[in-house]
Amino acid sequence: MKALTKTWTTPLMAGAFIISAFTGLLLFFHLEPGIVEPVHEWASWLIVVAALLHLLTHWKSFTEYLKKSGALLLIAGGLSVAALSLYPWVDKEENPRKKAVAMLENARIADVAPIVGSSEDLLVLRLVHNGIKVYDPEDSIEKTAERNGKDIETLFQIIFQ
Repeated sequence: MKALTKTWTTPLMAGAFIISAFTGLLLFFHLEPGIVEPVHEWASWLIVVAALLHLLTHWKSFTEYLKKSGALLLIAGGLSVAALSLYPWVDKEENPRKKAVAMLENARIADVAPIVGSSEDLLVLRLVHNGIKVYDPEDSIEKTAERNGKDIETLFQIIFQ
C-alpha cells in the first residue's frame, strides 16, 4: 500500500495543481468558458486530498524541512496569507458585479422582466412553467425564491434562460 501511495501521490498532486492553476488563471483574467469555476473548486478539493496523501507519504522528509528556518518562514507565510484572506478587506458593496446581483435579487419580478427582454406576464409564465409559484409579481426575486423553498440561483437560471 505504501509503495502504491508513494507512486501516485506526486502525480496526483501535479495533476490537481495543473487543473487548479489553469482554471485559476482563467478566473483571474475573467475568462470563464464552460464550467471553469466548478472545475476549479473541485480541483481545489483534489489538491487538498492529494497534498494530505503526499504529506503523509513523505512525513519523514517533511519533518526534516521543519528543521530549516527558510522552510518554516515559507510555511508560516503561506498560513498567514490564508488567514488574512478571510479578512473582509473591502466592502462587498464595492464590487459592482456583486452590487448588481444584489440589486437584481431585491428587484421585483415586474421590474426584472424588461431587463431580460420579456414582459411581466411572459416572465411569470416562464417561472410557473418551471415549477415556481409566483404569488405576486410585485414580490422580489428573493422573496419568490424563499416562498418556493428555492435558492435565488435557481430562479436566475429560469429568468435568464
